[in-house]
Amino acid sequence: MTRLLVANDFIEDQAFVADARLKKTGWWAQRMVWFARDGDVLVMTTRPEDAYLDYVTSLTGTRLATLRVVVPPPGRLGSGVLTADRLADAGFRARLRAELDGRAVDQVLSLHPDPAVVDLARFLGAEHALAGHGFIAQGGGSLANSKVVFRAIAGGVGVPLPDGGVCGTRPGAEELITTMLADGPLMLKHDLRSGGRGNEVLSPVPGVDPVGAQRTVVLPDRAAVREYLAERWDWLTGHGQGRFVVERYFPGSQAVFAEFSLTDDGITFAGQGEMVSAPMAKAEIIPAPGLKPDTVAALLEGGEQLCRPLHAMGYRGLLSADAIVTPDQELYFTEYNGRITGSTHIYEIVGRHIVGPDYAENRVLLEIDGWQVPSFQEGVDLLRTSGLGYDRTTRTGVMLVMAFNPSVDSIRYVVVARNLDSAYEQARELEALTGTSPDSPAPDRTSSPPPPPPSGSERRA
Repeated sequence: MTRLLVANDFIEDQAFVADARLKKTGWWAQRMVWFARDGDVLVMTTRPEDAYLDYVTSLTGTRLATLRVVVPPPGRLGSGVLTADRLADAGFRARLRAELDGRAVDQVLSLHPDPAVVDLARFLGAEHALAGHGFIAQGGGSLANSKVVFRAIAGGVGVPLPDGGVCGTRPGAEELITTMLADGPLMLKHDLRSGGRGNEVLSPVPGVDPVGAQRTVVLPDRAAVREYLAERWDWLTGHGQGRFVVERYFPGSQAVFAEFSLTDDGITFAGQGEMVSAPMAKAEIIPAPGLKPDTVAALLEGGEQLCRPLHAMGYRGLLSADAIVTPDQELYFTEYNGRITGSTHIYEIVGRHIVGPDYAENRVLLEIDGWQVPSFQEGVDLLRTSGLGYDRTTRTGVMLVMAFNPSVDSIRYVVVARNLDSAYEQARELEALTGTSPDSPAPDRTSSPPPPPPSGSERRA
């Protein structure tokens, strides 16, 4: 079986392109290597360094010598993202055909449901190998990642939502925001930006931390709301071309997710966990700790309800249903993401494939960003000499799960442990090797908090 893996992290939408500029080296997209199997052909933003390829395949058991990596020439945004012009480059396509060497492509897997990937598959005569290609080709990937569309679908299927609405006009936004601020803080969300970079918290009073957002803006009255919208309207709406979401903000909430796989055979649960921000996304815990059984059941039931309309529309792939559990233990769904997320390879490859199918029953996966080291190879060497690296016999230890991020000289890592206490302790030991302490999870709950992590932060609301 020959598979084509395309490490594209963004649709070519204005918002996603803005986020792509923050990932100039393409290090984030290199997580695609975790999904590689023998004989796969990988289309990458840049060629991963040998140390990363060696390390990942040594854990997954994939024979590195059987893989082929093809990198298109830089495009209009450089080499950090696989834009459509790069995937359409004639020289690249010729090299890709040569690497396939006459083999038919049986499956096309991409990080993001992008029409440019459909076009590439069609060029190779492999359109049939891309699940949901009809939906993706007509721009469906944007629907599966839109916070505005999410609100409509969530409202339609009846899952619990934070109070709020979708805004497309300035007078309507002013009225909704002013009215809702009378009862407390709000979160404003750009339709398509990711990782909290499109979020802002609005509060009628000072002192509200912007967990999961870029900042908190204090707006004490209607005049302040009007002034804020005049200043931020173009940013919120993409110069008036889009809409944005306003929702109630619950400080101190636990942010959780449940991912599902949508195939022609139906919808199946894939994995769940907690997302931690400080104030932006910094860590995750899989499975989510401290959830009551009825909360887990509600998360999975509501997540599947959100999947059904998209499945009926023809979307095929992964969908992450994001939610919050408030300090009062109320569950509200906040958005969905129709793509291979930054969590997928953690639960699916690190958890299910490497640790074992029972990982969620007797292990905890604690991912933290990021361990500051001079290079990926030095990180590997430190793990080896310290004895902290993952041990297949005990099924515990540390794995480096992302490529080296040169912008901050750090690596994301996962601690596999029998419980959360032990995971935090191993994280402290790891950080002591280099004398650094990354921002990582800190308890901010109203009951049963986990033990303190290496350094302080807050949970995303």
